[in-house]
Order: sequence, then structure tokens, then C-alpha cells
Amino acid sequence: MDTDDRIAALNETIRRFGEAWASGDTATLDAMLSPTYTHTDAYGAFQDRAAWLDYASKRSGRATRISFRDVHIRLVSDTAVVTGINEVHGDGARDASDRSTLTIRFTQVWRWSDRGWLREAFQATPINRGSPPFA
Repeated sequence: MDTDDRIAALNETIRRFGEAWASGDTATLDAMLSPTYTHTDAYGAFQDRAAWLDYASKRSGRATRISFRDVHIRLVSDTAVVTGINEVHGDGARDASDRSTLTIRFTQVWRWSDRGWLREAFQATPINRGSPPFA
């Protein structure tokens, strides 16, 4: 598979992953995670694969939508570093009763495998729209 095909496959995988997370589809998420997956959320909590899948399972039934913007992909051999911004809209962005939009800047690390792209790591930083940029 050439580089353009791998990037196209990664873009599709990222979109499917976001949709699965928004709806709490843990079967899809489980198939897309590396066995050694780690996750650091927007509040600094660190989770291993099992803990994150448990968290994601509690999202089932939420009416959350996720959008991506300012996405950049860097391929280094069989690894992709993906950065961008997520806007999480609708009921349940933070918890089941939340109605606020959550905006984060993210870094995702994906690894190419015989099963396709697997997410290896994720880190989120909330974007505070009221803060000035660093000088």
C-alpha cells in the first residue's frame, strides 16, 4: 500500500473511531486499539486500554457528535502522529447530563499493523477560548 493509500485509510479510520467513541460503540473501538493503548484525557487523567474501554462503554446512548479540524498527519515508517482539533457537540460531551461543547487540541499516535491502523496513544488538551496565546 503506498503512502497516499495509507493516509486515506488512516483518515477513514480516524473518522470511524470518532463516531464509535461518540456513540459508545466499544466493539468497534476494541478492534481499533493497540493492545498497549494509553489515553490521557482533557483533564489529565491517564487510562490504560482496559480502563479507557470501560469509560467508553458508559457513553452508549449519548447523542454526542464529534468534528475534526486543523488535522495534520505525519508518517514515520509504520507510525502516524496526528494532531488537530476536536469539537464535541451535543448531549454528553463530558458526562451524560452535559450540554456544553468541548473543544480540545489532540495528539493521536497510530501504528500500521496487519489489521490496518491501530490507535496506540491519545492526549487531549482543552482549548480555553478566553486565554491569550503564549508570548
